[in-house]
Amino acid sequence: MELISIAHPKFKPWLIEEAKKLNLIYRDQAFIAGKGGEYPEELETYRTTKTGLEILLRPVKMSDESLLKDLFYSLSEDSIYRRFISLRRDMPHERLQSFVIIDYTKEMEILAVLPKGEKEDIVGVGQYSIQESNHTAEVAFAVKDTFQNQGIGGALLSYLTYLGKRHGLLGFTAATLIENKAMLHLFEKMGFDIEKKVEEGVYELKMMFK
Repeated sequence: MELISIAHPKFKPWLIEEAKKLNLIYRDQAFIAGKGGEYPEELETYRTTKTGLEILLRPVKMSDESLLKDLFYSLSEDSIYRRFISLRRDMPHERLQSFVIIDYTKEMEILAVLPKGEKEDIVGVGQYSIQESNHTAEVAFAVKDTFQNQGIGGALLSYLTYLGKRHGLLGFTAATLIENKAMLHLFEKMGFDIEKKVEEGVYELKMMFK
């Protein structure tokens, strides 16, 4: 998948099918052809968090499945519940594909990455999915427990806000547990115009850009 991800776009569909025939990749491996599936390398950028941690922010790649699996399985039950509002912990291939195979023209997923020898270590992920009817996008985050409170969530939200505005979005929506005060504080600190609606212990947030 790493080799296919750097191939010329016109060869990727053929490479995917040939790799399936040779049992080198999953038989149900998803793929998005055309502009929507082209990795936007120009969006890679370095940021220094409020605690001085230097991280690489980059879009997710189709070859990141194992790295994201490691991130999600490293999260505590509390972190899993805050992210998904569910205690489901399993992350099979079928579920992970929805995180790594995305149409970059309709959604964005940014990884916070630390170098770890020859292997990258994903310490956070932020994503938004565009709701075309009202020019907003639903946003969600997860940060590795051992790297929380180091400014990674803020760096991800700030960059996603920049990308969202560039894409012509008017704001974000989010579902956040009432007790998730850290996430609420992060949204408030960004200076959005926020509307809150409470439903079964969850804030339904509408956050418009200024």
